[in-house]
Amino acid sequence: MQFLGIKFQSLYIKGSLMSFYAVARGHNIGIYDSWAKCEEQVKGFKSARYRKFKTRSEAENYIKNLSGLTVAGTKVREHACFWPEDECFELNSLEDSELLAAAAEVEKTTKGKNKRTASSAEDHEKAKKKFPVHVSNFWKPVAHETIKGLSFEIDSEGYVIVYTDGSCINNGQPDACAGLGVYFGENHPLNASEPVTGRVTNNVGEIQAAIHAIKSAKSLGIKSLCVSTDSQFLINSITLWIKTWKQNEWRLKNGEPVKNEVDFKKLDELLADKSIRVKWNYVKGHNKIVGNQIADKLAREGSDMYRRLHN
Repeated sequence: MQFLGIKFQSLYIKGSLMSFYAVARGHNIGIYDSWAKCEEQVKGFKSARYRKFKTRSEAENYIKNLSGLTVAGTKVREHACFWPEDECFELNSLEDSELLAAAAEVEKTTKGKNKRTASSAEDHEKAKKKFPVHVSNFWKPVAHETIKGLSFEIDSEGYVIVYTDGSCINNGQPDACAGLGVYFGENHPLNASEPVTGRVTNNVGEIQAAIHAIKSAKSLGIKSLCVSTDSQFLINSITLWIKTWKQNEWRLKNGEPVKNEVDFKKLDELLADKSIRVKWNYVKGHNKIVGNQIADKLAREGSDMYRRLHN
């Protein structure tokens, strides 16, 4: 979310008293001089909070009380290329490869002579019906907060923003090399690029990246964390499937063990003590979002570290 502070030179426009439209929760938090501009910021935004005031001070107080932010004099540094040119949300934006990877991970693919062959398009449509597809959502930073001497970007709901990603070279092959990437911000000391441990797959990189990010946040006492990932598999696993896995003693419907049980148990344990609230957010990969792009770059560097260590 972008944070806007707008200065008005006059309280009167065309002979009438000017109104101040305060947007405390919306696409862009700020104060606007017309309903049309205000409507642009709240239309289509879930749980938007906005109100019309006669004075700017009342509008400022409204935003401060709801969002904890001060409008006057606030400037937010923004990368020129941080947000994609086309910010429209995309339903069913999951790529074929990730849908099929998720299907293989959750329910073991049948092998043998009787296996029905299907086109990539048919597999894609089947997977879309079978697995929840999340809408790509861009949480823009509205402010910065200093926690134990480190600066973090904060979204409009008060969550620290972090991007995570996994990478695997030759995924599924004997010579696979996988890594994880964590990105809190430009030149941030908590940014991480590491090789994976244990199983060597892209999904393992995704899970271990989230574990690393949450551990880092908890070590600093961060209470609310928005994990932005391009892995629909990770989000569905930790918010939906893991409940059934635990009930079935970490086995799938077909009786096979959950492949990434060790890592999912670590992630589940991190979330169980309730000392931190984690908001899982899907962002479409390779879509000109700098946070995701850098997390991807860090993950690929982690894969290269794995290659150098094990080859």
